[in-house]
Amino acid sequence: MNMKTRNINFLLLFTALFFGFLSSCKKDNTDIPVTTKPTIGTLEIGSDNNKTVKAGTDLHLEGEIVAEALIEKIEIEIHQEGGSFKFAKIYTDEKYVGKKNVTFHEHIDIPSEVPAGQYHFHFTVTDKAGNTTTVESPLTIQASDVKASYKLIFTEVKGTVHGNHFHDLADKDNVEPSSIIFDNTGKALAGHAHLKPDGIYKIDFKQFDATGQEIQGQYIKDKATANLYKAFLTGGAFVLNSGNSLTGAIFQPKETTYGDGSAVTGAIETTGITTYFTAGKDNAGEKEVAFVLRKFKDSATKATVTRADWNRTDYIAKYPGDDILRLTFELHAEEGED
Repeated sequence: MNMKTRNINFLLLFTALFFGFLSSCKKDNTDIPVTTKPTIGTLEIGSDNNKTVKAGTDLHLEGEIVAEALIEKIEIEIHQEGGSFKFAKIYTDEKYVGKKNVTFHEHIDIPSEVPAGQYHFHFTVTDKAGNTTTVESPLTIQASDVKASYKLIFTEVKGTVHGNHFHDLADKDNVEPSSIIFDNTGKALAGHAHLKPDGIYKIDFKQFDATGQEIQGQYIKDKATANLYKAFLTGGAFVLNSGNSLTGAIFQPKETTYGDGSAVTGAIETTGITTYFTAGKDNAGEKEVAFVLRKFKDSATKATVTRADWNRTDYIAKYPGDDILRLTFELHAEEGED
């Protein structure tokens, strides 16, 4: 066989294999039963499937999903019967999207201020062919029996990173805040911090008096008062962020005005009643941390606290004063969290 004949035979073989591969791919795609709707196995709603949850705690959800055309998204909606409260959440995490068989297992924080009563629950799975299946159920939300002394509210926002701080912070649409409630000793009574490692979160600190009125404004009522206070996030042995990508942690106090209406200027003046935080991918996993508000012995100390000092292990010795509150909680920085 001469060289020309061998080349022709090789070309014919390659062509046959190539078109065979295309044919196989086409067959694989056409095998997806695009008209078959997803199926949802027995869906547990609440502890022991009791379809009840108490405000200020989290709602347990678990069930098996089979989507022959692969999962595109999972949606949850809870709306009040005869009332205005409504909650919606969409899961598009990689642990669900594109999968055929999954176990859905999530815990949804129900804020303590949610009104007690009867609700309607919707759980919808949409596949990549556009087919949907919905499970509906009644849901009872009971009144919270937790009396909060403090609260941390986490709301995901958008922004860009520049070393140890953020730029261009702005609200995100369709974001549901989550809360952690604390008693007067700083112990977490309800909720955990479930955060995306690369998500940016606004943290609002709240303190309540015996009547339930917010009193955290006392620490920043004017510049002279605020000069004595600074928030720290202790524990966790965080890897701090240094570059312009979200790999390490950032904790940035960022009030813009004092209680008297005057402007907060510069990083040194901020206190931490409002803070922005990211855990960063280098800190993925679970950590025991504490939000601390420290009162310094003199106002000159605050000017020595930089943006890199928020997680120091020696902050007590470094910055003389007293921790007037210490809120301890679990921080879960995991893919798929929200």
